[in-house]
Amino acid sequence: MKFNFTLEKLLDFRKENEDSLKQEYMNLGIELSLKEKRINELLSEKNNLMYAIEPTIGRMQIQRNYLDEIDQQVSRLRLESLKLQQSIAGLLERLVRAQQERKILEKLEVKQKNEFETRLAHEEQKELDEFANRKILKGGENYE
Repeated sequence: MKFNFTLEKLLDFRKENEDSLKQEYMNLGIELSLKEKRINELLSEKNNLMYAIEPTIGRMQIQRNYLDEIDQQVSRLRLESLKLQQSIAGLLERLVRAQQERKILEKLEVKQKNEFETRLAHEEQKELDEFANRKILKGGENYE
């Protein structure tokens, strides 16, 4: 006789759901890291340009416009990073819930398997006892 967990399909579904959430969490983390890296690159470029002295008014105006564009890009990327951080926080909550739901089912599976094995052991012992009693009744070995 083999143990069959009745909620195995639900447990498999919850594991797949958890794995999917983990993958999404990892992808958002990578995306956030790339945005933050790009922000740092832009700020470094801005910092380098701040100390560059342009010889003409026209070049200074172009430089000023470019610095303004960098500021706008940094602002946009920071906003996107903030939204990503919020998404990551929400996803982390969902992931924790998914892990808890999976663990509940795993604990139930262990409990049901232990009960099954205990019941099976009792049944086997009962059969052995009945077999020994039949042997004694039929005039088999006597255990006195």
